[in-house]
Amino acid sequence: MFAYIARTVVAHPWRVIAAWVVAAIAVILFAPSLDDYTTGNQQTFLPSSFESSEAQAVGNQYFPSLSGATGSLVVVRADAAPLSPADQQTALNLATSLQNSAIPGVVSVQGSPASLSADGKAAALQVVFAGQPGDDQVNEAVPVVRNDAEQQLSGTGLVSGLTGNAAIQVDTTAAYDNADKVITIATVIVILTLLGLIFRSPVIAVLPVLVIGVVLAVVTGLTAVLADLFDFQVSTSLQSILVVVLFGVGTDYIVFLLFRYRERLRQQAAAGSTADTHREALVFSTDVVGRVVASSALTVIVAFAALLLAKLGSLTTLAPGLIVAVAAMLVTALTLIPAVFTVLGRHLFWPLGPGHDSPHTPFASIGAAIGRRPAVFAVVIGVALIALASFASGYKSTYNTLGELPADTPSQQAFDTLGKSFPAGALSPTQVYVVAPGPLDPAALTPLVTALTQVQGVSSVAPPRPSQDGRAALVNVVLADDPYSNVSLDLVEGPIRDAAHGAVPGSEVVVGGQTSTFVDVRAQLAADTRRVFPVAAVAIALILAVLLLAVLAPLNLLVCVALTFVATLGAVVLVFLHGLGYDGIDFSIPIVLYLFVVAIGTDYNILLASRLREEFRNGYAPRDAARIAVANDAPTVAAAGLILALTFASLTLTGLANLAELGFGVAIGVAIAAFAMAPMLVPSLSALEGRAFWWPSRQKAVVDTGDDREPAVPR
Repeated sequence: MFAYIARTVVAHPWRVIAAWVVAAIAVILFAPSLDDYTTGNQQTFLPSSFESSEAQAVGNQYFPSLSGATGSLVVVRADAAPLSPADQQTALNLATSLQNSAIPGVVSVQGSPASLSADGKAAALQVVFAGQPGDDQVNEAVPVVRNDAEQQLSGTGLVSGLTGNAAIQVDTTAAYDNADKVITIATVIVILTLLGLIFRSPVIAVLPVLVIGVVLAVVTGLTAVLADLFDFQVSTSLQSILVVVLFGVGTDYIVFLLFRYRERLRQQAAAGSTADTHREALVFSTDVVGRVVASSALTVIVAFAALLLAKLGSLTTLAPGLIVAVAAMLVTALTLIPAVFTVLGRHLFWPLGPGHDSPHTPFASIGAAIGRRPAVFAVVIGVALIALASFASGYKSTYNTLGELPADTPSQQAFDTLGKSFPAGALSPTQVYVVAPGPLDPAALTPLVTALTQVQGVSSVAPPRPSQDGRAALVNVVLADDPYSNVSLDLVEGPIRDAAHGAVPGSEVVVGGQTSTFVDVRAQLAADTRRVFPVAAVAIALILAVLLLAVLAPLNLLVCVALTFVATLGAVVLVFLHGLGYDGIDFSIPIVLYLFVVAIGTDYNILLASRLREEFRNGYAPRDAARIAVANDAPTVAAAGLILALTFASLTLTGLANLAELGFGVAIGVAIAAFAMAPMLVPSLSALEGRAFWWPSRQKAVVDTGDDREPAVPR
């Protein structure tokens, strides 16, 4: 099949390019914007059966004016002095003025003597928005509130800052938009520089950037089409992830093809071929590499598809975009890239040409050493990775999305100011809703308030607020700690929910709010992890078995990939928790890291394993097959791995802690796979296990083991 595709594309390159141009223009012009289907509100990603979702539904029904996104407008003196009586009145008047302004998207702005801090240095005005965090009207209202407050306090010596879930979401979206620009620029620079140095051709340096840039626009549009058709929203992190996935995986596939294409051209030149070497070499290379790329892409797609089994929407909605991205890149690698290479012909490697093979390269020496001492390589690499993996046991998660933003983010600065004068939990109170089958007796709520007040870690409990129909009540609970901290999550999950659930007999009591939402997110994420990990592993093992037509080989590769993941997580823990002193690692990192390292890291194992099998089937002894495979394909893996690792490393430049953790983790995982696992550990294991590694595959007639190149006869 791949030979047929290769011959067809090489024979009709302009038709292929024209078809791509028409399709790309159609998608870019007519697809909706992905921004319209993006949200950072974790509540939207939870199943309706969770307690926080039930609480949100109760709030929407009985307290519609209080159930929307919230904010704390913090007012302090610019010189940090205590508020004078006149300052206090000015702050309270600000609430009245903003309320009277009838800002679109704002339900209420309230201030009272209770809004003043005990130390007399701050006032916290409560803002309620008409919608949930991330809704368009809420996003548009946040900057208006900030600007109006700033203008009205001008000349008074007072300054204000807005924080809370509405403002945090707006600032998070802005931070991700800026991150996308940083990532794109850094990725382009990395690809241009490294490809230019590796292939010594400005054409090769620029070509992947242009092609993948077009594919990125197409994939973004197709993902938006799917979101529109199937009515789902995606996480704010998807756009940034798509950039690095497409440029990383896309460059991998292009590099795989370029190396094999160049190798074939060099072999033909050495053999003195006078035929149309470029087209023949391209057909051969696309055929051979096409099988590897297709297997790699299918592995990645299956791994990402495992996310569809998750119940947490922030995970399941990542899957469509990532699947579309990899599938589009596979089609690109099999059609558009060979077509462009055909049109360019010998100009592709301008100005120095494809060059010549050298028998004395670092990878040839490594291959020879592995052939002689495979046990040494296997033991050294295995021990090093196991040692690194041991740090993974110290993993500790964090759900503090505010703390992951840059320190100069407006909502973070306002929260820091708030925390100096108010309990940290004032940022986002926990909401306890009571719903009775009939009229609710106010006296029945006294035990609830008492029970909540007695919970250690609760700063204050507000008086119950009845609904208009008298059947429900809302009790706001302010926690002493940061509402996004693990301490607060544990407090809400255990003592607060326990105290609330049995306090009002005969009535339904549910606990909501941002902290309660993250409690449910944490529980569902653990369940999804237990479901996704094994499914992805089994699916990848089956694909490897079909590709390699062996039993032990795919099992070896799967164990190697699993070790790579655990070692990578250990490296993240070592650097961010032990080295940089982070309180925790973003809760989504392990499962996303697993999918990226397992899926993308498998690319390199597949490339080396395919070459190992190719040489073994050609009749070489296992140790000689390892030597030849490392000498020929390890440079490809190293080059692709270096580009991919640095591409993901660009995420560390964004200033967002979760993207920095993801970028560092994937970069380390790819580096382990590209420089240790694929080029050394896998060949070492194949050499040690011998023919059993490839059972039930059989060899052809044994060839001269002194030949470190593949036969020149096309296959």
